[in-house]
Amino acid sequence: MKIKGTTKNGGQIIKIEGPIKAGNEFELGQKIEEYISKGDVPKFIIDLKKVPFINSAGLGMFLNIYKHIDGLKGRMVFTNLNSDIENLMEITKLASIFEIYKTLEEALESFEY
Repeated sequence: MKIKGTTKNGGQIIKIEGPIKAGNEFELGQKIEEYISKGDVPKFIIDLKKVPFINSAGLGMFLNIYKHIDGLKGRMVFTNLNSDIENLMEITKLASIFEIYKTLEEALESFEY
């Protein structure tokens, strides 16, 4: 799994490449926590365009990070989910918790309030 972070419009775009599965979800969690600890109110776009699969531990990690960011009055949104991950978010009811956008542009626009 590869993780790349860039900043745009005051938000941190985290692009992930590869499956999020047993063992590597911790690396992803640590990387996002590094960005959170930089001090500003955290605003994250999690781009899953190149993620074919997320296991239950990965979903749990995203939920824990979401709760942490929410407690800091920040935001974490998702974009570019494939149909399998989108279905997984629906089945697990996480789609009602997470903000999900079809495109990166839509996600970026959501931060312009």
